[in-house]
Amino acid sequence: MMKLIIDAINIFFFYYVFIYAIVFFISTISSVLELNEDIRKRKYFNRLSITSNDNYVPVSILVPAYNEESTVADCIESLAYQDYPDYEIIVIDDGSSDNTSSVVVDRFNLKKVAKPIRRVVECKNEESIYEGVINDKIKITLVRKENGGKADALNMGINVSNYPLFISLDADSILQKDSLTNIVMPYMEDDTTIAVGGNIKVSNSVVLDNGEVVRILTPKNLLVIFQTIEYFRVFLTTRVWFNKFNGNLIISGAFGLFKKSSVINVGGYDTNTIGEDMDLVVKLHSFYRKNKLQYSIKYSHKAICWSQVPEKYKDLKNQRRRWHIGLITSLYTHKYILLNIKYGLVGVFSFLYFTVFEMFSCIVDVFGLGVIILSYFLGFLNIDFLFTFLLIYIGYSIVISIAAIILENYSFKNTLNFKSIFIYIIFSVLESFGYRQVCGWFRLSGFFGYKKRKYQWSKITRKSQNKITNFENL
Repeated sequence: MMKLIIDAINIFFFYYVFIYAIVFFISTISSVLELNEDIRKRKYFNRLSITSNDNYVPVSILVPAYNEESTVADCIESLAYQDYPDYEIIVIDDGSSDNTSSVVVDRFNLKKVAKPIRRVVECKNEESIYEGVINDKIKITLVRKENGGKADALNMGINVSNYPLFISLDADSILQKDSLTNIVMPYMEDDTTIAVGGNIKVSNSVVLDNGEVVRILTPKNLLVIFQTIEYFRVFLTTRVWFNKFNGNLIISGAFGLFKKSSVINVGGYDTNTIGEDMDLVVKLHSFYRKNKLQYSIKYSHKAICWSQVPEKYKDLKNQRRRWHIGLITSLYTHKYILLNIKYGLVGVFSFLYFTVFEMFSCIVDVFGLGVIILSYFLGFLNIDFLFTFLLIYIGYSIVISIAAIILENYSFKNTLNFKSIFIYIIFSVLESFGYRQVCGWFRLSGFFGYKKRKYQWSKITRKSQNKITNFENL
């Protein structure tokens, strides 16, 4: 009897991984074809279409910050070099206990002002407001407010903003000078667009100067290497594929564009979740589908945001657990969408994919592999089954990761040198032997501590952005 039960469990895990591998393979092939077509179209792209004063739409950039004194100034300085005609910067200090506000005020010579705020979405009260101008044309506003969490800070930013489009940007992120242009472009091309996600890249080993990448170093930290491969895989495969059928459920909180009126229609960001980025996107899908309104939620791989990833084990654990709790909360809150044909492919495919292959994949990574290996040593499993499972489990991950690395280098004009490519490929093989299971355990802990931690936002360690002056003698 025990053997039958274990065999059934093993077969279930086998087919789960097999189907997952097929889905990922299809997404990779689709992304390769889509990105190749995009590169072909770039030859005929005319930048005058967006820089013409008759065409562009002004944008508000919202930068929520909590204890970000080491990174917030670098973030703002990168925004000063955007090649976009008209935009404003709004920094929201969400009750920081460090010198975040002082750093911004002193660095950019801001002045305290008395200014009423019209609340179109709910948020906690402001304490003080500062304003100034950088580069003689870009308005910058700093709002110091009561602590309420990132979602509440973004809602404050929406209330303060003046323009019809807004961008959410993490205070530890750096934009390239063409990032704003590239993330607005899908909206310019299609007026049904209500949100656009950007392409997040790892900044820990990148040197930027005046909005341009001047050097990409090979990471020395093992966690950074593994995460860099993950980011290649996610942002150049599944998101590009889901973009084809308006099926993306996540726009990274690190960098995303939204139509302000659409966000106001759904009540702004939900302050009762730590997964406010995914929750907002799912709410937008739900609102527009329920009301039978035409809309598009898109992803632009050319809109690049450089963001720091954890370099410490504890920080990685906190981040992955927080991400998974946010995912669980969003899927549970909007469970009515699952397999509901009224929501089209969002309900019958996207939501199902995120439920089956994102929320529960950590169980296979932690327990599935362990159960199958243990079954072999207990004599319940033959060696052919074991090797077939391992070939699929490890093989598809390696193939997809290597394809993503090559695709990254091809799509962005050979930005990776041979040494970096070689190292990333080696670690693509090693990823399945420990790192993947550790991350799976971090995500799985989100289930165990869901009720206790679903409102907790664990802060991770940040450092100052790499400067060109530190590398000019290398």
